[in-house]
Formats: sequence, structure tokens, C-alpha cells
Amino acid sequence: MHIQQIDRSKLSQYATVSIAYEVTTELHVCPIHNGLGGLRLVEKPCSPYVKDYDLLPNCHPLYWTKQFDLDEWGLFLAIENGMYVGAAAVAPETEGTATLWDLRVQPDARGKGIGGKLLDTVIHWAKDRDYKTLMVETQNVNAPACTFYSSKGFILETIDQHGYRDSLVENEVKLIWSMDLKLSSMKKEKDEW
Repeated sequence: MHIQQIDRSKLSQYATVSIAYEVTTELHVCPIHNGLGGLRLVEKPCSPYVKDYDLLPNCHPLYWTKQFDLDEWGLFLAIENGMYVGAAAVAPETEGTATLWDLRVQPDARGKGIGGKLLDTVIHWAKDRDYKTLMVETQNVNAPACTFYSSKGFILETIDQHGYRDSLVENEVKLIWSMDLKLSSMKKEKDEW
């Protein structure tokens, strides 16, 4: 498997990688001492359903060119045996901060480390451009993504129970994660000693 940086002319290939996944559990926000002791996320089973962000209005990768200037974005495709098995997009946000806009792996290729390799590529891209922080947004209906980002060193910064206004997602909780790229560099150097 190799990862190739692409430009917006290859968004149609990018979009062939499915972002859909089956939701079988949700993270519920549980206040501790009425919130004074913080919030805890508790994973609970739910009736299974398929979540596909590409079906939400203006969320499909082919719509990005209508909403954003992708010239400064990092767009990546993971290719294995001539097939597109994963993709990632990272966008500049504010000075010093980049956002992992999208990370997807084909359903039959999940669990093989492709997402981790794409994330490593995104982190390298962000560090090369002197970004200090990498942000990513998930939702409480994507417990596997939350576990993934936590395991990669991201810190949960924000739990917004009212973060979405669209009726298609208004019951979802917005979760914002961040990674201090300077600390991740120091940790990697320490691990290599």
C-alpha cells in the first residue's frame, strides 16, 4: 500500500472510498455531580443503522470545490493493488492550526492500519507547514473513530451537545479533538531513543 498526494482534479477517485459505517453503539454524555465534576462519555448499544456522511447535504467530496479553496489543502489517497482503499483531507484553519477534514477507509480494508498510515501522512504534512495543532471533529455516533483518535494521542477538547442545527444530525453530539504537534514530535523522538 502506498499513499499519494493528489489535487482536486482527483476528487472523483477520492470519493470512491466509502465513509459509511454501521453504528451499533453511541457515546452518551453523562454529567458528573450535575456537570460540576465534568462530563463522562459512556458507550451504550443502540439499534444498528448505517451512517454515511457523504449523503448529507453538501458533505460529499465532490461538493468541496464549491465551498472551499482546496489549493492549500492536503488531499491523499491510499492505493493498494491498484485500488483506492483510503483517503484523507487536511485543511488550514487559523494560523498554527490545521483540521483533519476527512479520513475514510473502504469497509473491507478497515482494521488493517490504513487509517493510521493516512493519519501519519496528515501529521507529517501539517508539521512540514509549521502547524502547531491538528484538530478533528467526530460525533458521539462514531465510537470507533473516537477510540482511534484517542489512541493516536488526540485530546478531547470539546463536547457540544447542541453543536448541530441540521435536522439530519441535530441529535448527535459534536466532539472536537486536538493534537499538539510539537508534543507529538517530542514523544516520537523520545520513543526512538
